[in-house]
Amino acid sequence: MSYSSEHRRMHPVLDLARRLDIATNPSPKAIFEAGMAGFQIWGAPTDHPKDWDGVVMTAGTFSKPCEYVAAVSWGWEGETITHLDLSTYVYALGRNEPNHNRPADLAWAKRKVRWLFKKAGVTCLPLVIER
Repeated sequence: MSYSSEHRRMHPVLDLARRLDIATNPSPKAIFEAGMAGFQIWGAPTDHPKDWDGVVMTAGTFSKPCEYVAAVSWGWEGETITHLDLSTYVYALGRNEPNHNRPADLAWAKRKVRWLFKKAGVTCLPLVIER
């Protein structure tokens, strides 16, 4: 394996995340934002972690109201992508609330990661929670 071949292996996932980009796609399934070596996941009014009912979301420059939930990046061992690093942070809760890697946010984000990989036809790698 090489860095180049490993990035090509993940290309279908990033390509699908780009098609489901929250910035430009108003579809309810469009809650992703692709990067070079991973992607972000955003909560929307109709698709968000379990206890977000009181969270106020705004569209800003995106295609629909949303709030940031999680980041996923490739985890490397040498020149091989072996796992996915996952971290959640809910800015909408403010500084006075626990908002990093809450169980409900992690569970929701894991479901979204697995769904994205399955739809892209790529085997989902193990998820490692970043602390």
